[in-house]
Amino acid sequence: MTGGSGAVLVPKGYRVGPWEVRRHLASGGFATVYAARHTGDRGPGVPGRAALKILPTGTRTPRQLRHLRELAEREVELLRKVRAPRLIQLYDTLTLDDPAQPELDGATVLVLERAEGSLDMVLEHAPKPEAGPALLAGICEGLHQLHHAGWVHGDLKPANVLLMKDGSARLADFNTAAELEGTHAYAPAFATRDYTPPELIWPEIDERGTRIRPSADVWAFGILTHVVLTGTFPLPGGTTEARCDVATRYARGTEQLRLSPELPDVWREIVKDCLAPTHEQRVARTADTATLLRRVDSAAGVSHSARLPRLRPRRWQGPVLAGALVAAVLGATTVSYSLQDEVPAATAPPTCK
Repeated sequence: MTGGSGAVLVPKGYRVGPWEVRRHLASGGFATVYAARHTGDRGPGVPGRAALKILPTGTRTPRQLRHLRELAEREVELLRKVRAPRLIQLYDTLTLDDPAQPELDGATVLVLERAEGSLDMVLEHAPKPEAGPALLAGICEGLHQLHHAGWVHGDLKPANVLLMKDGSARLADFNTAAELEGTHAYAPAFATRDYTPPELIWPEIDERGTRIRPSADVWAFGILTHVVLTGTFPLPGGTTEARCDVATRYARGTEQLRLSPELPDVWREIVKDCLAPTHEQRVARTADTATLLRRVDSAAGVSHSARLPRLRPRRWQGPVLAGALVAAVLGATTVSYSLQDEVPAATAPPTCK
């Protein structure tokens, strides 16, 4: 998630159906996420804790309302249709009925599998995590599962990769995802520009949105791979705008990739193929994510279902989360953590950038 204009303030203890809000987890341009616990009798498959993703689809201008509802519907449709180990799980959807609080009244709530943190949080503290290759194998597996089901993510980036308690990765935030119609899909005109392929930096937009293909996710995976393994972007520039200009020139043949010398040769070839300047060249070099996954698994030296070391539960205080996540991706087996619902008031909640 990006930005913070969509933040929805929900007090601790607020009830959403059988769920009780415990604390804020993250805010973005479209939604706010809160940790919650189940307070009633739980049926089969209902967890004791979850993440509530709240989209303010009630009180907004008609245009904003329509846009937010479309985003919510996209994510719900995908998560209801596609059940895969590397995609975050949807448990339920609810609509808030609270006329006394206009900001909450009519809001859509997605009850989601709760993660321990996100990849961007890890990268802030360990720009080149030792277990980066295993994480990349899990991310690529999720991308393959998504494409195999006939969907394009459209906004793959570290903030949209969540890490679970056992250290495994899940793809999340599907509000700009799109279902394929043949070779193309139609997505909202929104993406994170640092992870957007050259052909979509200035896209043509019609009444259905932007035409997008699976190769856009392959490009994003190439950028993400370089970031995870080297701590830098493969296209030079001190700002997003500068890097987008370089990407445009690269697609025109007037600029070259400048991959980090720290990138191992086997990964260098994968990144170069993922970052082929055009859709056609990307398809010629990577074919599909099944082929890409075999190469990534081989480069990472992991089995098809990569798992990082499982951590022994232990309670923590809020500021320890980032360190614990870093320990997880570094492959530590003696450091452990679990989320605690009580957070000191002075502790600032993490946000997705």
